[in-house]
Amino acid sequence: MSQVFPAGDVLVDGFVSQTFKPEDADNYFMLLLRTPPSQHFLRYYEIVYHQGAWFITHNANLVQGTSPGVPLQSTPLLDYSSTRSQGTILPQRRWSPADEVDVRRHVEGANLQLPIYFVNSNGSIGFPLPDILRGCDQDLHNANTFATLGGRSTTHIRINWPGYTYWKRQVATRDETRERNPITLARFMKHVGTSVNNFLRECTAHGHVATDPRWQIGGHGGITQAEVKVIGAIHVSAGSWMPIIQLTRYVI
Repeated sequence: MSQVFPAGDVLVDGFVSQTFKPEDADNYFMLLLRTPPSQHFLRYYEIVYHQGAWFITHNANLVQGTSPGVPLQSTPLLDYSSTRSQGTILPQRRWSPADEVDVRRHVEGANLQLPIYFVNSNGSIGFPLPDILRGCDQDLHNANTFATLGGRSTTHIRINWPGYTYWKRQVATRDETRERNPITLARFMKHVGTSVNNFLRECTAHGHVATDPRWQIGGHGGITQAEVKVIGAIHVSAGSWMPIIQLTRYVI
């Protein structure tokens, strides 16, 4: 596995850094990967860049969650480069519990899962929101494998769309079988897409006006459902995931 670009570019061009901003992405990765205090995650896990993505090549066993149907990877994926696709990544403030005790319990002390990406069988990253809502998941890579969501029976999808009030939706993360298996990756993608769509519809239906007009949803010149692409989701606390959202156009 060759390193084409500096590994540190994950804090510039990665989807996580584009969503949370580089400084907080650095903080997040340190928490996610449970990096020892005297180390930095880039060096401790020997992060390398290869063909548009960053991978963990050392101490991989320390950061992978266990879930039936999801095999452990010798070089787990950490993030993809946002330069592989066109359009602005929606910036969001990373959600964290307001209470310090809850932060220690559900974030700092939690076994956070690696980000989940929705990869098309043609190699592209993410799916247009309208396609997800239509159930067009036949092109989703590993669609029928169990999603590694942390073992809980429910989780929250949380959205911090800039200029709007924070929003959340609770979803089930286990299926209806007797075994109560984890839901599949395809079903998780549908949960995330439906959550994003519900948020957009609520903002439009109630005529909410963004405090920053660049991110206005609906109305004249505002962002529409057709312009939204769902890239994946980031595990920000023991019971919370935030979607990675990309627009089909650039917002300056």
